[in-house]
Amino acid sequence: MNRKIMCLRFGPVHVIVVNCPEIAREVMRKNDAVFASRPLTFASSSFSFGYKGSILSPYGEQWKKMRRVMTSEILSPALERRLHTQRAEEADHLVRFVYNQCNDTKANNGVDIRHVARHFCGDMIRRLVFSKRYFVEPPLVSAGAGPGPNEVVHVDALFTLVNCVYSFCISDYFPVLRGGLDLDGHEKVVHGVMETLNRLHDPIIEERIHEWSILRKHGEKREIQDFLDVLVSLEDSEGQALLSFEEIKAQAAVS
Repeated sequence: MNRKIMCLRFGPVHVIVVNCPEIAREVMRKNDAVFASRPLTFASSSFSFGYKGSILSPYGEQWKKMRRVMTSEILSPALERRLHTQRAEEADHLVRFVYNQCNDTKANNGVDIRHVARHFCGDMIRRLVFSKRYFVEPPLVSAGAGPGPNEVVHVDALFTLVNCVYSFCISDYFPVLRGGLDLDGHEKVVHGVMETLNRLHDPIIEERIHEWSILRKHGEKREIQDFLDVLVSLEDSEGQALLSFEEIKAQAAVS
């Protein structure tokens, strides 16, 4: 079809196809705010706890609020410098882990690069968000030790999240199918990811919220140690917590 711009409708979903550099420039530069919104899908709604975070939320007031938090707090140069030590420690841990694998006679001196890269990402995320490498610190952890069972399922859940977030799901185009039929098994996978993240994240977030509420009650503060501290410690104009539990969970899940 010789068309410069075309709108395709799949159920309630409208897809704009542009086949013209001039129109594409108009879309990306002059009208970027109109087209910047993210699509509404079952997976993105679930992973963002009802579009409470900044990454998956559609354009609107909630997105603007969380974007301000991300740009002014989480991605600030000051926090980047403060967390440099954690990043360096995880890089050192990666080197020690690979070294140990190379010297492990049981591993036949082979290193699974895919496994190492995935869990390096997981370790870095947990250190920066929660100040933890392990959800439950195992006994006698040696330098360069590998991931535990919780860390394995956590990384699997995170990569499944990335694969599922905007993958094809029939109920996104025909919402009447949502919640019961699950013809393609997409909803079951999403629910499994959310169960894992809630099981591992919620206790840490709840404990941190309780800690900061006590500090706030006594008019005290402590040094920020990770992304979660930033999210929990933010206050509104009345001195109350700026972000709700759901907003913190949504941002922590996709940080």
